[in-house]
Amino acid sequence: MDRKAETRSRILQNAARLFRRYGYEGIGIDEIMAAAGLTRGGFYAHFRSKQELFHAALADEPEAFTPLRADAVSAGRALIDFYLGDGDRARVAASCPLVSLSPDVARASDGARAAYTARVHELVTELARCIPGDADDVRVRALAILALCIGGAAMAHAVSDEPLAAALLDACRARALATVAESAVPRTASRVDGARDTQ
Repeated sequence: MDRKAETRSRILQNAARLFRRYGYEGIGIDEIMAAAGLTRGGFYAHFRSKQELFHAALADEPEAFTPLRADAVSAGRALIDFYLGDGDRARVAASCPLVSLSPDVARASDGARAAYTARVHELVTELARCIPGDADDVRVRALAILALCIGGAAMAHAVSDEPLAAALLDACRARALATVAESAVPRTASRVDGARDTQ
């Protein structure tokens, strides 16, 4: 990697970290460049605007999704535990732009929203590979699991009531794990079981 690429990477890494911590409006170019050990004057050699930098930062992969490359059900469960388990909620928010930046993206430029949308599609595809079951049903379940993970983690991080935060995580985790388990049941079997229940 040449020097310019290394500098760009350093700016991007610090920007991603600071955006996740403070949000889009809560941090400026000066602070980002200072964190990277650089001056504001060098910023525009790498990015045209703060919005373009924000766009690039959204492409950062949440660490929880790295194990999904294993294509194993256990990897999907590990992801659920990362977002909705008893771990450090601040760490989860700091490591995943989907948890910390969703409100900012909703008010950001079309480019930032497009980057966020593309990231969601990619993550759903990765998650779907770890869920057994009918191909037509797997994506729907992956969407539900991702929404439970991101939404549950974001709400638990935001509320000031600790018992409520724990209850939110427990409820979302139980539903997400059940969704993984349900996806392993063939649709025909589910219908039969449902018919039996009504008899």
